[in-house]
Amino acid sequence: MHMKIKEVEKLLQINSQTIRYYEKLGFLKPKRDENGYRNYTQEDVQILRKIHFLRDLDIPLEMIQTILLNPDQFQNILNKHLKFLQAKIENLEEVQQKCFHLNQKNIPLLDAIIDGEFQNQPAHSHDEIKSIIHKASEFIKPYPVVTLGRKTTPFQFLKEIIFIFISTTLITMSFLLYFINTHTMTHIHWGLYLLSVILLTIIFIFILFHEKYYEFGIVDFYIFDSYKMKAKSIKAVLENTTHEIARHYLYKDICNVKIHVEKKIGGIGFGPVTYYNIIYQFHMRDGNHFQINSSLYQETSQDRKSVYEILDYHHVKIIDEQNLKRFFLQKNLSIYEYLEKRCT
Repeated sequence: MHMKIKEVEKLLQINSQTIRYYEKLGFLKPKRDENGYRNYTQEDVQILRKIHFLRDLDIPLEMIQTILLNPDQFQNILNKHLKFLQAKIENLEEVQQKCFHLNQKNIPLLDAIIDGEFQNQPAHSHDEIKSIIHKASEFIKPYPVVTLGRKTTPFQFLKEIIFIFISTTLITMSFLLYFINTHTMTHIHWGLYLLSVILLTIIFIFILFHEKYYEFGIVDFYIFDSYKMKAKSIKAVLENTTHEIARHYLYKDICNVKIHVEKKIGGIGFGPVTYYNIIYQFHMRDGNHFQINSSLYQETSQDRKSVYEILDYHHVKIIDEQNLKRFFLQKNLSIYEYLEKRCT
């Protein structure tokens, strides 16, 4: 018996995005029907059950892959995982104890480092404190999903459609008033008018619609561009399924990323406005290349910094000829403030 991805999702309570991710990693290879839809066998479902069970034990995907390829290695890997968990528990207990002492003494962390006063314990060096904090951070996923570009929710897009419909109605209102004033408005005219408003709304939606974003997650990232597939993209936005047609990559798929900044001057109405264009040039191992142009104004958030941190976290080779790494290592200035200070 074969199952579609929605059926597998419902049966195993695993979302379709995760199932496709496991497929990309090579854990399973479902066959496709004549329409291109995946057909999952009972063997595929059983593999997903095993992965789901092992992930509940917090076993890394690399170890899970070894277990699936060599089932007799399960006990050996389980023993290694138990040792890892024990070390993790001990590290977290150590961090918890330090935090408890700081909380009891009710002093800032900086004072604790300077004075070495951890509840009558010996003084701790800066490197020791840094090591303790690092141990804790190793077990915490530090980065949320970061999105650059335009990613519209279904609700936002519906509001835009309503706005376009109202605007189209107002634009064509003069024709409607003309027929009403001349008393020549019939049921046919009303039907033609409504049809023309709907058709014009659809045309304007296709002309104005452009969805393009880059979404960086903890283990992978997506590139979505509605160019050349507007109808499909509009449907995906309304159904909140843009990930299904977006290009999907793992960080290990990146050969290198070149980052550089250009200072720009623009703006109309309120005079010239200074902004920076941060350019990310991605070179992928499959031979593809793409570029993100991210304009940065004074009020812009720190998402660009988070992207750099995520790439660095995954040991992606970053070509940084302008030495932007200095900014990403400091915590005091926003990226706009840092660039302004550096350029003055």
